[in-house]
Amino acid sequence: MVFAVSATSTEVETPKILTVREVYTPLKTTSSNGRIVPIQHPIGSKVDFGAEVYGIDLNNFTSADFELISDALHQHKLLVFKEQSEMLTPKQQYRLTACFDPDEKTGGFAHGADPVLLQENGVTIYGLPNRPAINAQPQVHILGRGEVPPNHFDFPPGFKVKGIDHVDFHIPPHIPQEERDQGASRFYQWHWDGSLYNIPPPRVGCLLAVRTPKGPDVTVHWGDGTGRTMKIAPGATAMVAGSRALELLDPELHQIVMHSRIEYAPHAFQWMSTARSAQLGHILETEDREMPLDKLSPWTKDKVCIYPMVWTNPMTGEKSLQVHGQGAFKLYLKDRPDGEEMVVSDLKEVRAFMHRIMSPVLSPENIYAHPHKEQDVILWYNRALWHSITEFPESYGPRIMHQCNIAASDHPSG
Repeated sequence: MVFAVSATSTEVETPKILTVREVYTPLKTTSSNGRIVPIQHPIGSKVDFGAEVYGIDLNNFTSADFELISDALHQHKLLVFKEQSEMLTPKQQYRLTACFDPDEKTGGFAHGADPVLLQENGVTIYGLPNRPAINAQPQVHILGRGEVPPNHFDFPPGFKVKGIDHVDFHIPPHIPQEERDQGASRFYQWHWDGSLYNIPPPRVGCLLAVRTPKGPDVTVHWGDGTGRTMKIAPGATAMVAGSRALELLDPELHQIVMHSRIEYAPHAFQWMSTARSAQLGHILETEDREMPLDKLSPWTKDKVCIYPMVWTNPMTGEKSLQVHGQGAFKLYLKDRPDGEEMVVSDLKEVRAFMHRIMSPVLSPENIYAHPHKEQDVILWYNRALWHSITEFPESYGPRIMHQCNIAASDHPSG
C-alpha cells in the first residue's frame, strides 16, 4: 500500500532533533585501522574520483577514523565503505554526517521541517511519499522505491516508498513502458543536495543501501537526440565531478563562470514542481509552467540563495563548477573580477547558458554510476560532485536507501 500526504496536525509534536553534541563524542584514539583504496575506473573513463574504505566499522568509528575519513573524502570526493559487519544505524549515520560540520548548531534536515505523512495506530510518520523520515533519527530519510523490510523502525506493515518516474517530470517523448520493463532507463535529475532557499546546502551526503534491485544492467538513454546510451547497474547513483565540468569548458566560458553567480528561485522545488525537465535531467524546459512567485509559500528576498558558480574545496583548493540547472532563476555574469556585471533574467536565456556549462561533462566517459551493494555506505562531498538517481524495472524488486542530509552552518562562498 502507498500512503498519501496528510495535512499537518496541530496535535502532533515533531520529534526532537538532537544535535551531534547531544548524542555523540567519538572515542579518542591515536591511529586508525582504515585503508583507503582508490577505485579503478575502466579504460577510457575520465572519472578521477572515488575510493573504497576498509577496516572501519562505522557503527563504532573513532576520532582517528574520522580524521582519516575526512582527509580521504576531501581528496577523493566519494568514499565507499565496504565490509560493514552490521547495517549502519540511523543515529550513527547522522553522527558520521554531522561530524563534518562541528559549527552546525541546529542539526536540521537540509530541506527544512517535514510535514506529517501518515498517522496509524498511534504512530506518526513524517516526510513525503518519496522521502519518509525515520523517527529514531529524523534527519535520516528513506529513498528509493518499493516496500520497506518487515518491522522497519516505526513503519507499518506493507509500507511502500514512492519511486521516481520520468514520465511525471520529463518532457515527452517518454520511454515506452515495454522498453522500461526491459531495462531502458533515464537520468532523473542532475543536482547537488540542498533546498536552494534559505537553508545552506549540506557539506556531505551519506547513503546506506538497505535493499537493492536484483536484475541485469539497465541502459540509460540520453534522450537528447545524440543517441548516447550507457550501461549501468540497476538502481545506481550516477555522479560527475564539478572539477571535470569546469575543466571541459572553453576558455571564454571558463573565465565567465569563475567570476559569476546564480540566483536560485525562492522555494525552488515548489516553483519547479509544475514545470517539466529536459530529458537529460539537467535543466527545465521553458514552457511558462513554473508556479508563479505569488503562489509560492511565503518567502522573502533576504532568504533567496545567490551562490557563486565555482566552489573551492577548503582542504585541497580544487575548484568545482557547482550549479543546479533546474533551480536557476537569474544569472549575474562577469568575465573578470572588476568587470561589468550582466544580469540575465529571461528564463530561456538562463537555461541556454546552464545547458552550455553543464552538458559537456554529462557524457558517459565522465560519469561514475555507483553500483550499490546491500550494507555498504557511500559518503560524498556534496560541494564538489553532482549526482542523479536512475530508473530500473519494477520487476527487479525494491530499492531502499537510508539518506542523511544535514543543513550546513555556512553557505558556499566560492
